[in-house]
Amino acid sequence: MSTSHFLLTLLLIIDLLCIIAVIFFERKSPAATVAWLLVLIFLPLAGVVGYAAFGSGFPARRKKRYHLKKARDALYAHKLQDYLGVNQPAPAAPFSKAAHYLRADAHSLYTGRNRVQIFTAGQDKFDALLQDIREAQDHIHLLYYIFKNDGIGRELVAALTEKARQGVRVRVMYDGFGSIMGFCRLFAPLIRAGGEARAFDRLLFNLSPYIRINFRNHRTLAVIDGKIGYIGGMNVGDEYLGRNPKYRPWRDTHLRLTGPAVWFLQERFWMDWLHGNQSDPEARKLERYFPEPLPGGDVGIQIVASGPDRLGSMPVKSGFLQAIYDAKESLLLQSPYFIPDEGFADALRIAARAGLDVRLMLPEKTDNILVQQANMAYAASMLEQGVKVYLYKGFLHAKTLTCDRKLLSIGTSNMDIRSFSLNFEINAFIYNQELAQAHYAIFEADMARCLELAPGWLEQQGRLQRAACKVGRLFSPLM
Repeated sequence: MSTSHFLLTLLLIIDLLCIIAVIFFERKSPAATVAWLLVLIFLPLAGVVGYAAFGSGFPARRKKRYHLKKARDALYAHKLQDYLGVNQPAPAAPFSKAAHYLRADAHSLYTGRNRVQIFTAGQDKFDALLQDIREAQDHIHLLYYIFKNDGIGRELVAALTEKARQGVRVRVMYDGFGSIMGFCRLFAPLIRAGGEARAFDRLLFNLSPYIRINFRNHRTLAVIDGKIGYIGGMNVGDEYLGRNPKYRPWRDTHLRLTGPAVWFLQERFWMDWLHGNQSDPEARKLERYFPEPLPGGDVGIQIVASGPDRLGSMPVKSGFLQAIYDAKESLLLQSPYFIPDEGFADALRIAARAGLDVRLMLPEKTDNILVQQANMAYAASMLEQGVKVYLYKGFLHAKTLTCDRKLLSIGTSNMDIRSFSLNFEINAFIYNQELAQAHYAIFEADMARCLELAPGWLEQQGRLQRAACKVGRLFSPLM
């Protein structure tokens, strides 16, 4: 047998094994199962490679892989809650159902007495973060999906390195896939100065972060001295400051928090840090890392985390759904990737048909052509159901939901299948009419930069565009 025949036979055997796995061992939705079978049957090479990177996620293996993490998280959360004594009631109507649900499903405690600052420009966010880093006295914790070796990346590492030299404990965690380029050279000065920089999952699973695209840590958060926290859509990279002409203008949303909600950002950092490091004696020093919060503020917040370690539960998505069900007047949504499952799409459809003002804002520019076509296919479907759809003339990376000008959610979760079930995500659910009203005004200001799509928009496009959208939607269960 020639080498080419041997390789072809081997490919077909592997392809057949993948088909068997999809049919008999995976627990994917019917749509995802059919999509994978089509790819594996008609495009064997692309199917095998794609399945290795995106598809394989056996429930038993996932359960085993994250069993220790889940158990450790639960133990740490229990100890923390006992220490903090945070047993405040959920907020009053109109969104008490969402708050109660998130407490029951995600164990996300509601805290009041917080202050929140909203950033819509990367320069403002990083100016504030760098200033807080320079003023840090005890410790700095950062967790970013993307941490690039570019202008802002090097500036941030330089500031962290200086604080490490001063004796401040600096810990940086990044995702092994999202930050795959240049991190070794980037963090070398920080490590020499006594700081720490680690990849999520790398120590336990060796090279798997570099070849698997599923189960990524997509969270972005920062905690300074246990008293100041950051959460939102902005990673570390020059494009988030609008410096990449390909995606300019770049629009994103991020939060700076003070108050007891910061405890739960700190809790989430430690949970992810311990997953990668298994043990750290510092993690037991609750008095050091969970100090008395800064005074003032009247904002109610729940910090909600979700991920593939929570088999059968999708807290961020479910929190979105409960908020949508509770809304009486308006729903404003922003997401760079909009590939909803049937339940999420139905909730928006029902809200629009019931007479609510439902508006969806997506980016006109894209960093993934196939995903953009899926975006447009689902946007066209939403238009037909009465949802108003806007394309931001630039790259919109914000992930926000505003309900009735009374509830606001900002975080890392896109409104797509990957964020809802495959990635580790984190969102802040904010119960405050003043902040929700302020973000309502931000959304309306963004609309001035948008093109509004009309019902029947897709039918008015050329054949190639219509075909591309159909292909994008067909393969959307794989994205």
